[in-house]
Amino acid sequence: MKLIGKQIILRELKKSDAEDLQKNLNDRKVIRFMTHIKYPFSKKDALKLVKNKKLTRAAKIEFAFGIALKSTNKIIGGIDLHHIDLKNKSGELGYWLGKNYWNKGIMTEAVKLAINFGFRKLKLHRIYANLFSKNIASKKILEKLGFELEGRMREKRYRENQWHDVLNFGILDKEYKKKK
Repeated sequence: MKLIGKQIILRELKKSDAEDLQKNLNDRKVIRFMTHIKYPFSKKDALKLVKNKKLTRAAKIEFAFGIALKSTNKIIGGIDLHHIDLKNKSGELGYWLGKNYWNKGIMTEAVKLAINFGFRKLKLHRIYANLFSKNIASKKILEKLGFELEGRMREKRYRENQWHDVLNFGILDKEYKKKK
């Protein structure tokens, strides 16, 4: 399955993507707000990540995509809908992007494709995202796309030797339809 945008393609990860994943995730600035990626990030870690994403997709509990540039098909980031709850029609959005690709509109495009997939294909009612309060770039993307700040969990995550507040954002299918 592929989701095609102007600059990017969201596609399933393959073993052959491990080198690109390792190159982009082995960067403290990229992973500083991620709770499930360690530094340093090795090729072995990348292969394990690809394998895990395939298993969770098969179980329909997560829909993970690599973000590939249309021009090269190289993986430069990742985006997924996880914690899928089909009974309550909700899912959590998570994403990351290699540092060399920041501030080019790529992640905004990827998030649009992912939420469209969530609402149109998975028939979700609500998509939410949790992010560190210091992750200003991510906050701006979500607000631009119509997500509402729903709350703050004080000192919820411990990362890089400090406690971080986590912001909860959400968007409903009817709000997304209005925004389009």
